[in-house]
Amino acid sequence: MAMVRPPGGTRPRLLEAAVGLMAEGGWFAVTSEGVAERAEANEALVTYYFGTLDNLRRAAIAHTLESELEAPVLAILQAENALDGLVVAIAGLAAEGPSVGQRVLVESMSQGLRDNDLRAQTAAQFQTFRNLLADRLSEDQACGLVRADATPVALADLFAALIDGLLLHRLADPQFDAARPAIALAELLRRGPCAVNGDFRDGPRPTGHYAGSLMGS
Repeated sequence: MAMVRPPGGTRPRLLEAAVGLMAEGGWFAVTSEGVAERAEANEALVTYYFGTLDNLRRAAIAHTLESELEAPVLAILQAENALDGLVVAIAGLAAEGPSVGQRVLVESMSQGLRDNDLRAQTAAQFQTFRNLLADRLSEDQACGLVRADATPVALADLFAALIDGLLLHRLADPQFDAARPAIALAELLRRGPCAVNGDFRDGPRPTGHYAGSLMGS
């Protein structure tokens, strides 16, 4: 029986093949022969589309980062407020476990220490994410949903770093609850009373889809 070629155009198939190989074996596991074989494409097309292997590897990481950030960005932009969206985004990423995309992102952090072009590419993508987050936090602050004394740009930097840090803890310890610290920080940044050991002083207990987690129920 003839093998069925993976769907999609040649370039996307090459990218997906490179992502899979990198997740399995790291940066240097991505070879022209291996990518072409997995993508069921002519090996010469790797050079045609990407020029060099390092260009392909960088493109695979950019593709992965874009895909991995899509869900958090949508969660933040579509939520009733950015803080709820951030908690949902972090919980969703943590629930995936060590996914292919997360393995590739860890590889990108390591390789970026030795590859200035890769580091600059990754930094630009993270900056775009932080800018989107800062804009949404500014909108929410104007509506009274975020503390008035908070700085949206600094909060965006904080939450972007928080996502990375919590994911690393989750990858190292599958039992780690990445959503719990995100929930605690989000509550501190809300307008109105803050919880101290579960006691919401001078105000009602919070409601919402994660209030039960915050209260430990």
